[in-house]
Amino acid sequence: MSYQIKVDQLNKRFGFIEGSVSHYDFYAEVSRENVPQGISLINMQKGDGKVIKLCIYRDETENEGDPFLPTITIKRHIYIDYDLDWKIYNFTFQNMVYELVQYLERRGQINIIR
Repeated sequence: MSYQIKVDQLNKRFGFIEGSVSHYDFYAEVSRENVPQGISLINMQKGDGKVIKLCIYRDETENEGDPFLPTITIKRHIYIDYDLDWKIYNFTFQNMVYELVQYLERRGQINIIR
């Protein structure tokens, strides 16, 4: 299955990437070189990889209160969270995570020359 991956914001200096995959949002930190703390493409565990941080989430907003004093509530639902090790890993997202990590690894190898 192919997921639609879109990069919204990218800070190449620090390797921080924000974007969307299908109808979820993500942010990631990608190293230029493989590091021992990165996600390994072989087994998707901590190993030799470039993706150091990865979070797939969806924000849910609700407008509450009266019209004269409105309030907004934001709930963040986190489905995948990797920060030097897996904190949350929802197995229903396994294929999506694998494809996203592959994409981020390939994207990290591309250098645009102007």
